[in-house]
Amino acid sequence: MRKSQDVIGLPVYHAQTGRHLGTVRDLLFDEMQRFCGLLLEDGGVFKPGRYLPSELIGAIGTDAVMADSEPIPYSSPQALQRWTGMLTGQRKLRGRPVMTEQGQALGMVEDVYFLENAGTLVGYELSDGWWSDWREGRKVLRAPCPLIWGEEILIAPAVGWQMDE
Repeated sequence: MRKSQDVIGLPVYHAQTGRHLGTVRDLLFDEMQRFCGLLLEDGGVFKPGRYLPSELIGAIGTDAVMADSEPIPYSSPQALQRWTGMLTGQRKLRGRPVMTEQGQALGMVEDVYFLENAGTLVGYELSDGWWSDWREGRKVLRAPCPLIWGEEILIAPAVGWQMDE
C-alpha cells in the first residue's frame, strides 16, 4: 500500500537504459477509482506534457519509479480530462470534503492510499484542519466499496466504512 505523496516528486527512469524520463507530478485515477498512471512534470512552453500509463510502470520504489517504456506525450490538459488527479485537474482529490450519505462531515482529503499492483484506491487520509492535524493527527478512511466522487464532495457509504485515528 502506497500514499500518493510518497510517489509525487520521485524521479522516473527507463528500466533498460537508465535514462531519466522526468519527475512524478501527479497520480491519475479513472472513474472506477483505479490507478491509471503518472503525470510527469510539464514539458515546458514548447514541449508537450507526458503521461506514463500504469501498464508501462515496471516498479514504484521508495526512491524512484522504473518505467518499461517512454512516457506518452499529450498536447493539452483537456487530453487528461477523463482522469482525476490527486493534485491537478478540474476535479482534483486533494482538498475535497468527504461526507457520509447521512450528511456527517468526515474531513478534507489530504492524501490517498492505493495498491499499485492491484491498481485500486484503498483509503483516504483526511484532515480536519491544521490545528486538529497537529493535536490529534490525521484520520484514515477505509471503505469496502468506492466512494461516490461527486462534483464538489466525496460521499462515503452509509455503512461499512472504517475510520483509523
